[in-house]
Amino acid sequence: MDVKPALSEVLSSSPLAIMERHAEACLNCVSRLEAYFEAAQSGQWKKAEKIQLEIARLEGIADDIKMDVRRNLPRGLWMSVSRADLLELVRVQDKMANETKDIAGLSLGRELAFPQKLEKSLFKFIQTVQEAAEKAVHVVTATRELSRTAFGSRQAQAIVTKSMLVEKHERRSDELQSKLRAKLRVHEGDISPVDAIFLYQLLTSIGEIADHAEKVSHRAQIIAAS
Repeated sequence: MDVKPALSEVLSSSPLAIMERHAEACLNCVSRLEAYFEAAQSGQWKKAEKIQLEIARLEGIADDIKMDVRRNLPRGLWMSVSRADLLELVRVQDKMANETKDIAGLSLGRELAFPQKLEKSLFKFIQTVQEAAEKAVHVVTATRELSRTAFGSRQAQAIVTKSMLVEKHERRSDELQSKLRAKLRVHEGDISPVDAIFLYQLLTSIGEIADHAEKVSHRAQIIAAS
């Protein structure tokens, strides 16, 4: 009869595989953000609530993986990468999922929607942020794959190249956020001052997902170079 190895044994033999699993769980949250805002912008708040609950469920899965890693990650010296680096990678990955849950919760709690004339720019912004998160997970995946080759110099350079794509999307998200803020300012007279404050906060929080994605790629790059 096959016996599954303890999680601590899996982590000690292939810790980056667990990091990749956690990264993918966090990405699952981020990938629901566009669908959430499609429902919110169309005023379908019941549908938005269902998606928000799904985001919360997915964030809970990511949290469970994170806690398993923290409890079971060995302290011994036999791991192929630094324990501290792995814990930091999990921490920054987790921020992508947490931020997504907070965004949906804030929007749903106040039934916040952006002015209709901002929708095209809004979804371009969200898509760019999601792409940054996707590219960051690609970096983690590549780092896990390349760890099998003992992080050779050519393989490490491939990680750098992938990380540059994340940075490109993060910079683009900053540009789009700046333009959206300017457009929102034009429409402030059409919305309540309180809602305007929270809409600006939503833009900031959406942009922070791309910031977290960039930090994920940088941390994975550090692991690859170690």
